[in-house]
Amino acid sequence: MLFKSITDNAYSYFKKVADINWKATCILRSSEGGLYHSGRELDKLGKIFRKGGVKLLKSFAKKLVLHVGNLEKLANKIEKIDCSKLTHQQLNNLFSEFEKAVFRAHNFLVPMPVADKAISRMILNCLPQAGEDKKQEWLAILTYPVKENKPTEEEKSFYKLVIAYKGSGNFDYLLNLHLKKYSYLGARNYWWEQAWTKDDLIKRLDNFLAQNKSPKRELNNLEKIKKERKRFFDKLVKKLSIKRNSELFKLIKIAQEYAYLRTWRTNIIYGAGYKARNLFYEIARRAKANKDIVSYLTIFEVGKMAKTGKCPITPSELKRRKIFNASVRIGEEMTVLSGKPWGEKLKKAFGTLEGSRSLKILKGNIAYPGIVRGVARIVEQGERSKINMRKFKRGEIMVATMTFPNFIPAMEKAAAFVTDEGGILCHAAIVAREMKKPCIIGTKIATQVLHDGQLVEVDAKRGIVKILSHH
Repeated sequence: MLFKSITDNAYSYFKKVADINWKATCILRSSEGGLYHSGRELDKLGKIFRKGGVKLLKSFAKKLVLHVGNLEKLANKIEKIDCSKLTHQQLNNLFSEFEKAVFRAHNFLVPMPVADKAISRMILNCLPQAGEDKKQEWLAILTYPVKENKPTEEEKSFYKLVIAYKGSGNFDYLLNLHLKKYSYLGARNYWWEQAWTKDDLIKRLDNFLAQNKSPKRELNNLEKIKKERKRFFDKLVKKLSIKRNSELFKLIKIAQEYAYLRTWRTNIIYGAGYKARNLFYEIARRAKANKDIVSYLTIFEVGKMAKTGKCPITPSELKRRKIFNASVRIGEEMTVLSGKPWGEKLKKAFGTLEGSRSLKILKGNIAYPGIVRGVARIVEQGERSKINMRKFKRGEIMVATMTFPNFIPAMEKAAAFVTDEGGILCHAAIVAREMKKPCIIGTKIATQVLHDGQLVEVDAKRGIVKILSHH
């Protein structure tokens, strides 16, 4: 609820922060991970990006780096503060400072994939005539990020941890160092209690070793992929006669930057929330409330709690929110829906696609080629995602709305990935290329049509998912 309320109310400031005349005024989010925006509003933003071209895209990226970077600086400062020693006024001032910075940074969450989609379409339109599959293949090669992100850093650190686990005396030191640097990657959407623990890492290490993989070989593969992608890029640029000073080449370089920034911004934003968690916990403590209440409050309710020193919701309302919660923003008003009845109503309205039982084939875009069969497993993003991940078994097909860095432990077990959303610059597409696992993105309806336990075939050579058994 905390994360939802920040993100969805941030767009009131979008015009001022991003210098783009757009606002999201119709949003629904549920605790089970569902996110619904007005298609008309997202299309409008996409058109603005396409019309603005290179100049607007560069400006948007520059503002993203500024405001997300400012949030990181503030979070680093807050992390070093003993909030229990602050006066009432100092605590409120610090919260107000964080609130202002976090609203500005969250403006760059949903608009970023919209910009990605616009860039991809602009590049596809500029590429030489060819079949759509061939152009998508070119797009994947041309837009692969050059810069290394935190999840890749974490992956390299993890492989070094495996090497130490197999016989080095400094394993405990390296394990604690790894957790200090990367545990927050598990705490997506401000569910801070889901940060990776020592137990999580040990289970992940055991799973890796059970697959008889070599950590040294995996490390070498990461470096190999980087060099391979650079070689493929240079070869394709030459083959397609793309001039370095052309509009197309400029768009390609922007796409590479956006592919990097898309993951960078979420890592910083979630990391900033994690670093500032003690500020929120102190506000709850002074209101004589358990710290776990924070994630179930809106940002405005936390602000009210900081000012009054009283818990802003009743125990019965907290209980309802823990069972199910959703937020609806219409215009400038945000409403919280809580409790099982609302969960059932929204599931009925959005959860099942009419006629889905009769569907046998889904279509999407190829992010990485290959064919594999396995049991489908739906992975949701939300407050129960950590439990969700633990249920994931080796060789299963991951089916998700989108994938995120906190999905990595489960993605390492998966045989393939299938997503509802995402373009060629999305997390699933990039990870699939690094792990060399079949991946189909942009099916739009996979999580509504597929069910846990179904046997499916992911044909990422033709971009289709076949349902082989209705378990």
